[in-house]
Amino acid sequence: MAAGPIVFPLVAIGVAYVVDAITGAGADVAWYLLFVLVAGSGFVIPGIGVTLVGAALLPRRAGTVTTVIGLLLQVAAAALLTVGVFGDTLDAVDGQPRMVARLSIAEAVAFAVPYALVIVGSIYVAYRVIAAARHRCEMPAPIAAG
Repeated sequence: MAAGPIVFPLVAIGVAYVVDAITGAGADVAWYLLFVLVAGSGFVIPGIGVTLVGAALLPRRAGTVTTVIGLLLQVAAAALLTVGVFGDTLDAVDGQPRMVARLSIAEAVAFAVPYALVIVGSIYVAYRVIAAARHRCEMPAPIAAG
């Protein structure tokens, strides 16, 4: 997940390209993704920071707890941003000035794909961190050579 800030925009650009090839509306999705990446960074960056601090402490229990909390913050931020986009898409109020174009349902789904990957990846990494911590706790103590 440490490569997330680099990989996420690349995946977002790839999704926008695929949506553009299928529907011809990729520019709106790409602009919306970039707008949300900048505006939503305040939600995402704290989770990344907590995860990195936890990863530095990982062999200890505090590292496991901190890493899992950071990953759950990333899941919450991605879910919040996705729900916000779908709320904006389904909002029936037209005629108001907007900073970004209104997305169709298909475009909103395409927009949600990178965030869904963040959610799935963060949950998977949290599972692996917890499993590794449990494995360390269940290992028998070394037998002293006599």
